[in-house]
Order: sequence, then C-alpha cells, then structure tokens
Amino acid sequence: MSSEIKDKTSLTDSVIFQTALFATASMTVLGGTIIAPSIPHFEEQFSQIPHIDMLSRLVLTLPALFIMIFAPVSGFLLDKYGRLRFLYPAIFIWSVSGASGFFLESSIYLILISRAIFGIATAFVMTSVSALVGDYYQGTRRERALGLQGFFMAGGGAVFLVLGGVLSDVDWRYPFLVYTSGFLILLMAVFVLFEPQRNVSAPVSKNESKFNFFRFLPIYLFSFYAMSMFYVMPTQIPHFITHNLNKSGNLIGVSLAVSSLCTAFLSLFYARLRSRFSVFMLYFISLGSIGSGFLLIGIVQSYEILLFALVLVGSGLGIILVNNSSWLLSVAQERERARAAGFLSASVFMGQFCSPFITQPLVRYGGIPFMLNLNGVILLLSACIFLIWDYKSKH
Repeated sequence: MSSEIKDKTSLTDSVIFQTALFATASMTVLGGTIIAPSIPHFEEQFSQIPHIDMLSRLVLTLPALFIMIFAPVSGFLLDKYGRLRFLYPAIFIWSVSGASGFFLESSIYLILISRAIFGIATAFVMTSVSALVGDYYQGTRRERALGLQGFFMAGGGAVFLVLGGVLSDVDWRYPFLVYTSGFLILLMAVFVLFEPQRNVSAPVSKNESKFNFFRFLPIYLFSFYAMSMFYVMPTQIPHFITHNLNKSGNLIGVSLAVSSLCTAFLSLFYARLRSRFSVFMLYFISLGSIGSGFLLIGIVQSYEILLFALVLVGSGLGIILVNNSSWLLSVAQERERARAAGFLSASVFMGQFCSPFITQPLVRYGGIPFMLNLNGVILLLSACIFLIWDYKSKH
C-alpha cells in the first residue's frame, strides 16, 4: 500500500503529469482572451445585424454567465460520480464548441449558441481541475501545485491574448482554431491523469453529508471581488491609457502584459510565500498591493507610474487568486471538495461578468481616476481587516 502511494506521489510530481493537469487548468482562461481582439472584426462582419455592438460583446461574456450557472451543478455531480468521467467529455465539448466559431461565420446567433455550450463545458473543466488538485496534493505540495496552476493560467492568458491579436489581424475567424489545442490536452490527460481514490463510502451523519455553503461564503465573496477588480485591467485601463494619458493604443498590450506576467510569476512563488505567511497575512499583502496600485494610477496619472502600479496590481492578483483556492481546499472536506470548488468557479466568473456593472457607474459619475481611487481605498481598508483578523487568530 505504501509503495502504491509512493508511486502515485512520484507520478503527480512528474513534469508530464503536471503539464497535463495545469494545461487543462489554463483552458479556463482561454474563454475570452483568445477571441477578444476579434470583437471589432465581428462588428464589421455582421454590421447588418441589429444591436451587433451588444451581440459581439456577448460572444465574450456569455460563457461566463453559463459558468456561473453550471459550475455549482458540476460540483455536485463530480462529488457524487467522480472527476474524470465528466472531465474528459467536457474537454472534448470545450474543443468542439470553441472551434465551431470558425465554421459558423454566417450567423452570429449560432456562434452565441456555441459559446453558451462552451461555457457549460468550461464550468465542468474548471471545477474538475480544482477538485483534482485538492485530491492529488496535500500540505506544502498542494501550495506548490496551486502556484503552478496560477502560473499556467496567468501566463497562458498573456500568451493567448497576444496570439489572438496576431491571428485576428489575418482573419477574424482564426482565433477560434486555437481551441482545437484542447484535443491535444485531452490526449495528454487521458494517458496520465487517474481517478483519485476518495473515502466517500465512510458513514457520516446527516449534518456532515450536507454541503454548508455559508462556511465558504467569505472565500466566495473575496473571490468575486478580486475577479471584479482583476477585470478593471482589460475593461478600464485601455481607455485610461488612450484618453486620460493620451498615449498610443499600441501601449495597451504592453501594459496589460506587464500585469499578467507579474500575476504569473507571483503565482509561481506562492508556495514560498505561504511557508512564511498565513492565509490572512497574504490577503493583507495582496489587497494592500492592489489598492496601492489603484491609488497610484488614479492620483499620479503618468504612464511610467502606471507601469509600476500595474506591477503592484498584477503581483497582488497573483497572490490573491491562488490564496483563494488554498484557503478553500484547506477548509473543504474530501466529500465536498468539488461542490466547494464549483461555487468558487461560479464566484470567480460572476466577478468577471459583473465587473463592468460595478465599475462603470463610478466611471460615469467621476471618471476612471475616481473609480480607481475609491476602489483603492476600499481595498486598503479590506487589507487592514485581514491584518486584524491575522492578529486575532494568533492571539
């Protein structure tokens, strides 16, 4: 028995295994990033369609809406029936529905239907990977795994954003073909991933068998808020650069890449940070970093300061996004892990979906600097709450 456990530990630490697992995780950030540069071309292609300006943006946001709905459902199914029997079909459907946009050039409505199906598949993929990380890894190995997962997701997002821009300049349909990479990921996953043995047959009381949503509510709320602030980068910063700083649009990609790369590398070093600081102290550091970055951008309004501030924001996001998963997996019991991860996925994409509704009214009221300054203050106050929480937990 001990040799079997040792073999599985060796397997889950291997390069090929982690590449397959975390490449699967990176699929979840491909939802909008790869086709975002094609949106202006959508409006040209379907210019005769009424309300195409709104419909073209729905191509990006519709998957998030369906992830919000189906991620909790996927969690309940995964806890009851296992992980891989849902993960493999979900990767296949993700690839087919994602790539189908290349062939549906005649109808924006068929593309929207394919994006809805794509969102459902993404919900199952995202929840499966989160649950599998909790199943395969424990303790410090889990912290390292979560850091690698964050690195793959943030780094993949940055790479595919650039790739999408290059391909969309050739033809607006070409970015959809990148989703066929899911077939390669599926092939790797089938060969190396295994269904984890879970102790779900042990008898439990009726109260223990129930999923207590409110036990995880603080994690979900902070995940929601962190993601809504994360989407300030692609939704508000480009406009800030061109209109408030009067800089060329060519600098937008560079600026967002700075933030994404910092997010990726801080995720990679999460395990080292976690060995020195508590979960609550890491929230203090990350929220303080993001809040300081927002205030610097809003107050100074200089492109050079903007780049430095984006380093702070990206670094803070790299910590907080991994910290959310670490906190959740440390609290969740084995039999409820996928359900807990499902609601976490829903809260993350709810933050993505709701970000413009949170920030845009503030922008209309006082401009982008006002929105950044207000959220910066709120983030710093939130950081102080976690500092107090950390102090009380130690005393």
